[in-house]
Amino acid sequence: MNKQTKTKHKINDHFIREIRISYLTTDQLPIPIKDAADVAFFVRSVLLDNSREHLVALYLDGAHKIASYSIVSIGTANYALISPREVFQRAVIVGAISLIVAHNHPSGNTEPSDADRDITKRLSEAGNILGIPLLDHVIVTDKSFYSLKENTLF
Repeated sequence: MNKQTKTKHKINDHFIREIRISYLTTDQLPIPIKDAADVAFFVRSVLLDNSREHLVALYLDGAHKIASYSIVSIGTANYALISPREVFQRAVIVGAISLIVAHNHPSGNTEPSDADRDITKRLSEAGNILGIPLLDHVIVTDKSFYSLKENTLF
């Protein structure tokens, strides 16, 4: 056996990611989400920069209260990259029963784009597979909002 072969066989290390999760209690009361207006109000309160699109995921408990939320993506003035993997990875980690996604339109126009409809369909399908249903996708502007669920677009 030559020296080069020995070196190749000596490498036995494996690198595996390790995740540790600790669920902490909070003194804050959970925020209930009853409708798209509640979603829009919450999203406006956490998004301080309305010059770019942001996708916010609200991870809900069994009583439709926000167990956790995440700004999953920050994009450009008219586009945010949205991946079901990124949205549902967090949903699984926090133990969400269901979720709602929302994103802002800096233009002020609440009309959903074809891309908005497509990602809503993909997220809904992924949620059905995982048992974490997507309840709504809300487009939020400074003054209005649009619920894709209420408008039966998924």
